Amino acid sequence: MTIQTGKLTDDVRAECEAAIGRTRVVADSMAPEPAAKMAVLMGCAAPDLALPPMWHWIYFNIGIAAEHQGRDLHEETGRFLPAAPFPRRMWAAGDVTVHEPLRIGMPAERRSKVTDVTFKEGKSGAMCFVTITHKISQDDALAIEEKQTVVYRDRGAPDPGLRGPGDPVPDGYMLHTESQLYFYSAVTHNGHRIHWDRDFCRVEEGYPDLVVHGPLMATRLCMQMHEGSYPYRFRFRAQAPVFLTTPVRYLPGEAGTPREGRIERSDGVTSMSGTLTTP
Repeated sequence: MTIQTGKLTDDVRAECEAAIGRTRVVADSMAPEPAAKMAVLMGCAAPDLALPPMWHWIYFNIGIAAEHQGRDLHEETGRFLPAAPFPRRMWAAGDVTVHEPLRIGMPAERRSKVTDVTFKEGKSGAMCFVTITHKISQDDALAIEEKQTVVYRDRGAPDPGLRGPGDPVPDGYMLHTESQLYFYSAVTHNGHRIHWDRDFCRVEEGYPDLVVHGPLMATRLCMQMHEGSYPYRFRFRAQAPVFLTTPVRYLPGEAGTPREGRIERSDGVTSMSGTLTTP
């Protein structure tokens, strides 16, 4: 099917803004199995008790019934998130304060609230930015506060790829693999088709190949930047897409606070920037 350009009318704006204030509460048993699978994916030892940085994203992910799935297999808009009129959905930025790490095997609760809906004009046209705040508590104590920014935008012009399959990868750079995308989607219960369906990527959304998850890259970057101190705050912003064929390198920056890190594509463009601060 062909996605039509969304029309941003006053009625559409009002309907989207009406989502502000919606809340959702999700409880999780914090079972050890997702963390063990995440450890295999990240190539590290499974944690015994405390979750490593940004691993909370593998929890609190509810199942979505087929009748409530959108064309991209995310939960259809208009239920919790606003009914944005644009087809492309991306995790644009995050601001996470970890007061103390979540503990495996101890039930936890995440309270989420839509706190802002803003429309802006970009190079590709109109965009809808949605801010969701999350508060995660465990053992009656606030463990994590998070501000998540999601952007919806029109398809726009096709995104160019930096290299073709089989082309050499520049020294010092690496590629994400299809298996990493598949298993991260699985462990986070993320059905978004841009991470596993090439035909959908190319025909429906104009991407040259599968898209690497923003939170997967943010997790890798934060793990390289974090030095073990609590509490800490990690802010990140996605600036350019990374596809399966995009060579990147992770640059965690110099130790200290604030610590500035980034993910750089082989064309010199910063794909994601991150700042980690500790008291």
